[in-house]
Amino acid sequence: MDSYKTIIEIGSFSIKTIIYSEYNEEYQIVGTGKSKTQGYTGNDIENIDDFIDCIKNSIVQAEKQANHVIKDTFILLTNRCVKIKKIKKDLILNGAIIEKNDIRKISKINISKNEKVHQNLYTSHFLIDDNLVTDNPIGLNSQKLSIISLLSSIEDKQIKLYNNIFQKLQIKILNYIDSTISYFFYLKNKKISKSNVILIDFGFKHTNVLMIKNKQLSFIKKIPYGCKLISDDLVKMLNVSFDFAEKLKISTIDLLDSRNVSIEIPVWEEFGNNVKNKIEHNYIKKIVLSRLDEILKLVMEALPNDSNFYSYLFTGGGSKIKNFDNYFRSTYGHDIQFLEPPKSCGIPKVLNDASIMSLYSCFWLLTNKSSENLDFIKKIDSFSNKIWYKRFVDLL
Repeated sequence: MDSYKTIIEIGSFSIKTIIYSEYNEEYQIVGTGKSKTQGYTGNDIENIDDFIDCIKNSIVQAEKQANHVIKDTFILLTNRCVKIKKIKKDLILNGAIIEKNDIRKISKINISKNEKVHQNLYTSHFLIDDNLVTDNPIGLNSQKLSIISLLSSIEDKQIKLYNNIFQKLQIKILNYIDSTISYFFYLKNKKISKSNVILIDFGFKHTNVLMIKNKQLSFIKKIPYGCKLISDDLVKMLNVSFDFAEKLKISTIDLLDSRNVSIEIPVWEEFGNNVKNKIEHNYIKKIVLSRLDEILKLVMEALPNDSNFYSYLFTGGGSKIKNFDNYFRSTYGHDIQFLEPPKSCGIPKVLNDASIMSLYSCFWLLTNKSSENLDFIKKIDSFSNKIWYKRFVDLL
């Protein structure tokens, strides 16, 4: 018999839902939903009723596809209320061979419960004698074994808000996961041309940057600017609606095209008369490039100086602008790859693009069997710690 799980991503541009089924340890996405975010800025609620309605719309779409009523869910957060820090614990072995019992000892990490935040603890990797990184240290000789964990903390005010909302929707929240953690575990286990990775999630209101070096999370930066600023500029400069500006940005403007062609822009003052102005493509492209240059300059300046070679990956809705890869190569001298869900994952083609990658990474984190020893989550409270620690020991 199939069992069902749900992930709902709360974003500043859209609310996305996936329902996946499990049968004989095989996972399949069977329902998806997406609705435009309303009443929510990405950090604050402006209209609670509008916000609840857009969450409900996303849920209903997924339920109809899956023919399943959602009773509980994981919540994926992408905003600035999430903070991550590394924790290291050491075990002195004096050259002994590492055994399973050593892993059990070092994995007992006590984190004091903080009433102001919701905390999850993830195992990142193990370190042998402070220089050898490994995901499986059993059988190696070591003077000192270290475990590196990632502690994800989410502001309690956000947790209380979502708890109230989903209680009203009669849906139980199983846990909260943040997109940075999901991206990290997905990328460290994905074969990429270079082992060191810079991922730039070019979102709607925020741009999130993370660096993975030698399979370790080495840098995180959340920049409070996203591709919404480009649409805002188009609205002001062209006097068009925001939805039309979004269409221009993603579907019409081509960053490589230098032809002097015209684009028809509706004149909203003459609404009903179907009056349109013709504006040069190059003029609109300059508006887009001006803001794009500004945002990406902030991103590139934020990156630490490093002589290592990195794969540059882009994801998020902002990376869908036509010929974005050619623009980045000509401006910064780096080839880039786009991070998107595989076409065979079960997400409909109309939704399956870079804007849903954070949700797919979370799905991978929760379901990937090849890395279960790594991708366990401990909720920081006395009851959950016992359950998740037992699960970890059983996996070993």
